[in-house]
Amino acid sequence: MKFGNESALIQEYRVMRFSDGNFSDRVIALARETPYTLFVNDEEILSISTLPISLKELFIGFLVSEDVLTDPSEILELRVDTSSRIVSIELNTPADRIDKIRKKGVLTSGCAGGIVFSVEVAVEPQDIHDPLLDVSAEQISRRMKEVDSFQGIYRITRGTHAAALATPYKVLTILEDIGRHNAIDKIIGHCFLEGIDPRDKLLLTTGRITSEAVSKAARSKFPILVSRSSASSTAVNIARLVNMDIVTYARAGKFNLFGHGGVNIIDHVLD
Repeated sequence: MKFGNESALIQEYRVMRFSDGNFSDRVIALARETPYTLFVNDEEILSISTLPISLKELFIGFLVSEDVLTDPSEILELRVDTSSRIVSIELNTPADRIDKIRKKGVLTSGCAGGIVFSVEVAVEPQDIHDPLLDVSAEQISRRMKEVDSFQGIYRITRGTHAAALATPYKVLTILEDIGRHNAIDKIIGHCFLEGIDPRDKLLLTTGRITSEAVSKAARSKFPILVSRSSASSTAVNIARLVNMDIVTYARAGKFNLFGHGGVNIIDHVLD
């Protein structure tokens, strides 16, 4: 992916690099972390620290994953003001849904995910249904390898996470953020805005699979969540309750599968 204005996404710093017993002067680039404040129906809700790209997808994805938005027709207007760092969304939704996020605060980009709104809701058991997605072990490994080889802003800063939407045959979209949960929200928002059905897609992430990540994926009906890293015990327990498959340590053609009936793992398939 090429970015038209990389300077808006990175900031250069002069550092002292220690190597082979000596210090040397060096300039490095860091991913730019920028807080944006969300207003819903003219009410300030919260701020999210983010890599300032794909902002519509981020904030719409956040509202979808918190069960505030259920249909694109509920979005009356969406404005992103980069100068004031404000995202304003007018919604035609019941007030009780907006009440769910009426906890003003800041969602940081840290590994803890900042304020957690929705994990407890995701643990509600879901009805078991026939999986809509057939995928082979080789295809899972290939798609994660494609995500790992994605450069983006990471190639410059080594300081971002990526999340991806994929079919068994190809990666459709990769979006980056400083926070791994923000990157997942961006994919959720992309699917929502583009009318993409997640129920027969893979969701991949470069970050650890936490309970919040599973909660977000479950709300959006993804059947499987794949990571090159680990998962928490709570994340796996939630995934079991919502019939979502979890794949961890997907590296070098190997992975761990926590199978809960989310997808059909089929025999070797070449794509």
